[in-house]
Amino acid sequence: MTLPPNVDVLRTRLRDHVVRHKLKSSSRRELILETLARLGRHVTAEELLREVRDRDARVGAATVYRTIRVLQESGILVERRFEGGATRFELVGEDHHDHLICTLCGLIVEFEDGAIEDEQRRVASANGFLLVSHRHELYGLCPDCQRKTQA
Repeated sequence: MTLPPNVDVLRTRLRDHVVRHKLKSSSRRELILETLARLGRHVTAEELLREVRDRDARVGAATVYRTIRVLQESGILVERRFEGGATRFELVGEDHHDHLICTLCGLIVEFEDGAIEDEQRRVASANGFLLVSHRHELYGLCPDCQRKTQA
């Protein structure tokens, strides 16, 4: 299982990005970052907006969307477009991980597997590729949906 990102490290990276790009400081950006960390899952922009507004009703959709862009530019947030679903966002942690996605309920499970990572590097090398990144997504039915379809 992957470890959750360290919020203090991400907050520092955000502040460094803001200073480096001469952006205005914003407590709302930090609120959005903290909300993402608290949720600890892949979220849509709309889900994030609802959660942030629960903590501060004054935060508008434009602020959330602009902050998503800033977080992506700073390398703190990554966009995931899983097959058959809405675009989701996740905080970038220290460790690489892959995803299992349920095609019925949309459950997303993160996993790490050293043997799979080794095999991907071997296949890339055997084909003359220098592997610089990859996304590994497995689609199927989660245990709950398997039970529901068998009932």
